Amino acid sequence: MCCPSRVSLWSGQFAHNHNVTDESPPHGSYTKFVSQKLDQNWLPTWLQQAGYSNNYIGKFINGVSPTLKQAPKGFDTAHWEPLVAPNIYTFYDPVFSINNGPLTSYKGLYQTDVISDKSVEILDTLAKNTSQPFLFVISPTAPHDEVWFNGTGTVFTPPVPAKRHEHLFKDAKIPRHPNFNPKHNDKPSWVGTLPRLTESQVSALDAKYRARLQSLQATDELVERIIKRLEHNNQLDNTYIVYTTDNGYHLGTHRMYAGKQTAYEEDTNIPFIIRGPGIAKGKKSNAVATHTHFPATVLHLANLPVPDSLDAHSIPVLENKAVYGKDQPTEAFSVEFWSQAFMENTTARFDANTYKSVRLIGQGYNLLYTVWCTGEKEYYDLVEDPFQIKNIYKSTQPAFLNRLDALLNVLRTCKGPTCRDPWAVIHPTKPSSSSSSSSDKGDGHGKEGKGSVRSLKDALNKKFDRFYAELPKFAFKECLHYYNPTNEEIAPGHTEL
Repeated sequence: MCCPSRVSLWSGQFAHNHNVTDESPPHGSYTKFVSQKLDQNWLPTWLQQAGYSNNYIGKFINGVSPTLKQAPKGFDTAHWEPLVAPNIYTFYDPVFSINNGPLTSYKGLYQTDVISDKSVEILDTLAKNTSQPFLFVISPTAPHDEVWFNGTGTVFTPPVPAKRHEHLFKDAKIPRHPNFNPKHNDKPSWVGTLPRLTESQVSALDAKYRARLQSLQATDELVERIIKRLEHNNQLDNTYIVYTTDNGYHLGTHRMYAGKQTAYEEDTNIPFIIRGPGIAKGKKSNAVATHTHFPATVLHLANLPVPDSLDAHSIPVLENKAVYGKDQPTEAFSVEFWSQAFMENTTARFDANTYKSVRLIGQGYNLLYTVWCTGEKEYYDLVEDPFQIKNIYKSTQPAFLNRLDALLNVLRTCKGPTCRDPWAVIHPTKPSSSSSSSSDKGDGHGKEGKGSVRSLKDALNKKFDRFYAELPKFAFKECLHYYNPTNEEIAPGHTEL
């Protein structure tokens, strides 16, 4: 969510590697980002070194303040115009700082409209230098809540639409999927303690849903305007446009009010839409991807070297290019969180919300497995249960769960290549010898080691049952609100991989 996701988007690292794990200090925000010098080696600097003009307008991450003296490296030689606290989340009267100069306030104007006007001006400036490629990030706040810091806490209020859009979607309601405010709730930790939402709470959530739809209409107009301007400047056919976000959002699912700090589908499944040269119109990809895939994908499209340190491959979006460094897509990635959960627009806070999950998607399967800091576990088969209604952890065969435990144990501390191919960590290649090169002893190595185990389907071979049963299991020591590797241990009786 928020800051951790945005840092992953630009660094190509999972949160346990960049360690920006919250949205506010000391474990998150721009303060943590700067203190760890994360702008020294990330996508903007790699593009800058290749001759790109990097430009940014709108929300960056929390904590960009009026006292900021220097733009992040990679955005320090062109146009850097972030929204500045405490007005990052206000829809009217936005405040910007151009290249760390004096603040400019736009009284009475709508934030997305200001960003739209400025974006067109920046595009026109960039069009004058046809020999230099550019990166241009346009980041309006919508449909995020308005956020106010009142001295004693954080106040969330529904997003504010532009006045011209206030009349739209008057009858819209949150889709009543099976997981919306369900009668039965078997969830672990704090989620399982929630009562059903009242009629007044559901009505308020429907109103918030409408406000989110309304606030996005100006963003929709912005996107249309950008495309038309690129076309006017004869740059559309030579430009890749990416549309994505930092996190999903739940409204009433699993009895939760409004928020985004869980591993459930509504919070983690986000749009990633791209158009540009070499991409077939209407093409859909089933590739498993996260924010960490973004830098490799951009570098791949730009025909630039992709650092081996990245935690993810590029997404195979072009018809004529394979995935960087791999002959098949990654099928597993981690979802990790360390902090409280809170229900926006309420005072409710829940401490036991630290968890690690493995998301696994392949031919015929779509799975989510989560270990909570409370010691509780949950497992969903999204092919059979797309709305994650029934936790089938207790009814699932231990031999199957042992495979998921092994993956989670690798992904929780993975870096670079081990994130991209966790199966190779579990089944490393053992040097051949006259006694072992022609057979597999069921230990995960040998002839049928790394080369033969590339997916869950491969790993489910019964000859590996004993091997997986003996592998270490992961557990938290306690529910901390920050990442501390010593708090994430191997369960008693096991050893590290």
